Amino acid sequence: MATLRTTSPLVARGRAGTRHASLLGVAVSVATALTILAVAVLLVLPTFVLHPLLDAAGSASFLGVAPDEARRYSDLTVTELVVGPGTFAFAGPGGGPLFDGAEASHLRDARALLYGFLAVCAVAAVLVVAATMRARRSDVWRDVGRGAGGLAVAIVMIGAIALVAFEPAFELFHRIFFPGGNWAFDPGSQRLVQLYPLAFWRYVSALVGIIAVALAIATWWLARRRAADARADEGSVRP
Repeated sequence: MATLRTTSPLVARGRAGTRHASLLGVAVSVATALTILAVAVLLVLPTFVLHPLLDAAGSASFLGVAPDEARRYSDLTVTELVVGPGTFAFAGPGGGPLFDGAEASHLRDARALLYGFLAVCAVAAVLVVAATMRARRSDVWRDVGRGAGGLAVAIVMIGAIALVAFEPAFELFHRIFFPGGNWAFDPGSQRLVQLYPLAFWRYVSALVGIIAVALAIATWWLARRRAADARADEGSVRP
């Protein structure tokens, strides 16, 4: 004779709570990784960081201008990229426009991508802060540590691939995030890739990766300590 097994409401609520906690943990881990990555990106935007990278990449030589002039063009470009208005309509060598229509269009697309990325990361940062204030803190700090540790491992793996295949990886990135195809330019005539040659992006990517790994390791270490402290506090208040 068959019997019908039923799940008690208490067990069902327990399972639902476990699933909710698991989803929250994944969200906190991903949000932690995004927040760290956003900070790393923002830290390479100041001029005192970009100027040495431009010099190392030979931007002035590709443009046929003095190094100070190449840095000035980059400062104008980054200011329009981050602050606006996003026209990228300023004069280059000889008085004509520095960028043609296709280059300016690509820079506007890059600006939209940057703003979208930073907006997502801002929401992610709010989620992490809110979770540490409202959820079980030992679990949240454990999830923060997992997100930071996972990011560090992922960046090291991607960096290892980039060491031997940076150009294909760079192209894949553009194919994914700029599907319109307005990202391939002629280094012999178009100044966007003269100002920012491939070597520049190698250096920027490496620096972002190094900063992100350093921040991730520091966050992982801090999260482990906070999780241990939270577990001790939670244990001390149990009846």
